[in-house]
Amino acid sequence: MKNRIIKIVGIMLVMVLLGTGTAFASDTLPLKVDNSKREEDYIQPRSLYLATAISEITNKGNGTLGMYADFTAHSSVKWAKLTIKLERSKSISSTSWTHIKTYTYEFDEADEPDGKLIFAYAEFEDSGFATDYYYRLTCEHKVKTPSGSYETKTTRTDGVLLTPYPDFRNIGENN
Repeated sequence: MKNRIIKIVGIMLVMVLLGTGTAFASDTLPLKVDNSKREEDYIQPRSLYLATAISEITNKGNGTLGMYADFTAHSSVKWAKLTIKLERSKSISSTSWTHIKTYTYEFDEADEPDGKLIFAYAEFEDSGFATDYYYRLTCEHKVKTPSGSYETKTTRTDGVLLTPYPDFRNIGENN
C-alpha cells in the first residue's frame, strides 16, 4: 500500500512539473490598425456632467401624491431642467400607462448664491387624483454644460397604489 501511494504522489509530481513552463514577453510592438471611427462615434461610458438622477413618488392618501426629483452634477452646469411626467394605470402589471400631468422645473446658475449649479431638486405634493389607481413618475433630468451641449438622464419609478388613506398608519389609526 505504501509503494502505491509513493507511485501516485510521484506521478502527480511529474505531471505538475511537466505542466509548468516559462512564458517570455515579446519586445515587438503590436501592429498599428487604422480605425475609421470618428471620436464622436464613441459612446461615453458615463455622463461627463450628470452624476446622479433620482425620482420618487409616495402615497399620501386621500387622493394626494408626494413627488420628488433631483440631479447632482460632477461639476457646475449653466442650466438644468426637471421634466416630471405623472402616469396612471389600473394595475401595476399593466403595460399601458396613461399620461396625467407634467411638471417642469428650471434652474439657472445665476440663481445660485455662489453661481455654481451642481445640485437641484423639486419636492411637492399634488392632490385631487382618483384613488385605487397606480401612479408612477417618468422624469427627464437635463443639464446644459459649459460648452453649450446637453446631457440627459431619464428615471422611472415603480407604480404606487394611491389609497383613500395614507400608506403608513399607526396601529389603531382609522381612515
